[in-house]
Amino acid sequence: MGKKGIIVLALLCTLYGSLFAQKDTASKVYVHKGLLSAALTYSVGLMTSHTVSNVYVTGNMEYYADSKISVRGDGYYFVNSLEDNKYLKQNHQLYFGACYNFQVHSHFDPFIGLQPGIAYVQISPYYNITDPATFSPLASAVTGLNYYADKWFHIMLNVRYTVGKHLDEIVPFDLNEV
Repeated sequence: MGKKGIIVLALLCTLYGSLFAQKDTASKVYVHKGLLSAALTYSVGLMTSHTVSNVYVTGNMEYYADSKISVRGDGYYFVNSLEDNKYLKQNHQLYFGACYNFQVHSHFDPFIGLQPGIAYVQISPYYNITDPATFSPLASAVTGLNYYADKWFHIMLNVRYTVGKHLDEIVPFDLNEV
């Protein structure tokens, strides 16, 4: 999306918000106990120990056990790497943990969370050695912002930092990624 596309999107969001400016929304808090949120999108991860960018199809589901505490599960399906030096053949990831949601009394929901996880990893073959796929433990911190525009629609921005190591005797490999 180019600079013009971002400007158009920002104007549309501003226009949408101003259409409902006459309603009394100050007394209603959108994020509440019992809210169930789900999203499906794609993301790009930048590995910190290697010069590789990975593409994932991602999904998450979040349940608000309280207006400030939510339980969230995230899944990442590895599609491919963007560079020619493809270190990974597989890198599917699952996370589950809790998030703290800062109450702002509006449709915005800034949050921060910690999630342990697990990755199903296989390194691309090199030197005629085939690395078996194994499960590797992960730890992750996630922060972001949700904007709930409607009952069935929300916009999200998430940043995740993952720490992990591919546990294999043949090829030890850092899985650290932003």
